[in-house]
Amino acid sequence: MRKPIFRFFFLLVFLILFAGIEAQTKLTAGPVVGVGWYNGDLNNSRQFYQMHPSFGVLFRYAIKDRIAFRAQASFMELSGDYQYKNYYFPNSSGSSYHFERSIGDLVGLMEINMFSFDHPFSQNARFTPFLTFGLGTTIYKRYEEENGKGTEKPTFVLSLPFGAGVKWKVSPWVQVGADWTFRKTFVDDLDMMGISDSINPADPYHYNISSSIHNNDWYSVIGVYVTFRIFSTGDKCFDGF
Repeated sequence: MRKPIFRFFFLLVFLILFAGIEAQTKLTAGPVVGVGWYNGDLNNSRQFYQMHPSFGVLFRYAIKDRIAFRAQASFMELSGDYQYKNYYFPNSSGSSYHFERSIGDLVGLMEINMFSFDHPFSQNARFTPFLTFGLGTTIYKRYEEENGKGTEKPTFVLSLPFGAGVKWKVSPWVQVGADWTFRKTFVDDLDMMGISDSINPADPYHYNISSSIHNNDWYSVIGVYVTFRIFSTGDKCFDGF
């Protein structure tokens, strides 16, 4: 599964950069900072729970005033804990369990602007809310057992990112924005530190809690960014028309 994911992101970044070089007016890039948190077996419903800083970089290529494509790479930590009477968890003391892990996050997103944004012939196209969705991968060290020994190996798993945000064109060269996006993964062991997922990925700690939402782990990211136009040669002159 790793090779198709690598190829997808390599192709996405290549197309964005190539399109930006050709158009030389649509490609922007810049840093992203924010916070992220985990939702899953150890946190079924709480938002803004045990938040950790998130850092990254994004590239955006606008193909129209209402549609843009974006590639983003981020790094963050996720954590959670669970306390339950008469239950004892592996690699923990007493009836409580805590995890904290670092992850990498790579996403390719489409942004759909609610209003016209950064239109070359409109001075008013400076602000818009937007919806975003796409494909991504979560990178983390996954515990695996081989020949009776446990090891942690870097693993790439599929995620489905989606969310909403706002952006504002501060100047011809600078844009700022903020968004809240969710990541649905297709694994249930982001919260399993040093525990094989062969125990029971659907209920690794025997909580006997079922959920139509959190049978796989999720995490959320709120980020703010500043992007700068990388190329600009001016828009084509239409001789007064």
